Amino acid sequence: MLFITGDSTVKNEDRDSTNGMWGWGSQAATVFNTKKITVKNVAQAGRSCRSYLREGRWDKVYNDLQPGDFVTIQFGHNDIGREIDYGKARNEISGTADSSHVYRVKTDSEVRNEVVYTFGWYLRKMIDDVREKGATPILISLTPRNEWPDGEHIERRNDSFGKWYREVAALTGVELVDLHNITADVMDAMGREEAKSCYIKDHTHTSLRGAQINARSVAKGLRDNRSPLAKYLK
Repeated sequence: MLFITGDSTVKNEDRDSTNGMWGWGSQAATVFNTKKITVKNVAQAGRSCRSYLREGRWDKVYNDLQPGDFVTIQFGHNDIGREIDYGKARNEISGTADSSHVYRVKTDSEVRNEVVYTFGWYLRKMIDDVREKGATPILISLTPRNEWPDGEHIERRNDSFGKWYREVAALTGVELVDLHNITADVMDAMGREEAKSCYIKDHTHTSLRGAQINARSVAKGLRDNRSPLAKYLK
């Protein structure tokens, strides 16, 4: 079994529309041989590591895990920002240090105290949980946004999220598929105008075409890594 976790998924209202927002997990069957491995896409749009855990989504994955399973872990777009103690209260502390802070969280529905950790802490917890069950965790770096700082190259967050993913991979020895840069290379080669067709509604969410490109980037990364999961690719 392959569990795809993270913050990217097709939205329910767009599920039957080629003009909707799609995550790469919805297109996993285009790159994985589903006769050899069962793929369960449990990613959910709009979630961070913190909110994915808080809502019990991670517990459902953890409880279903069996030895020999694989779990891809991909977060980032909703993890760092100002809403750490208000609004959707999904943001975390930047970085990978083993540190935390108690925040007085005020949302529309409640006021509570909550211990919030760093982005890297949450990734390490998920990695440890997967390994505890005898399954294999694989980190996948976040998808690039449709922003072109110099007009010729798409954004690359290698000094923030890219750095944090690499640090966690180095600390834990977990496999890292650098989808962020693999897809960015594809977009650079495609060019800014054509790349617009890979996004929809905003600079983050991908169209069906964009989701399929990201799925192929995952496959390329697995092959380049000589990953144990690569044997289940088409």
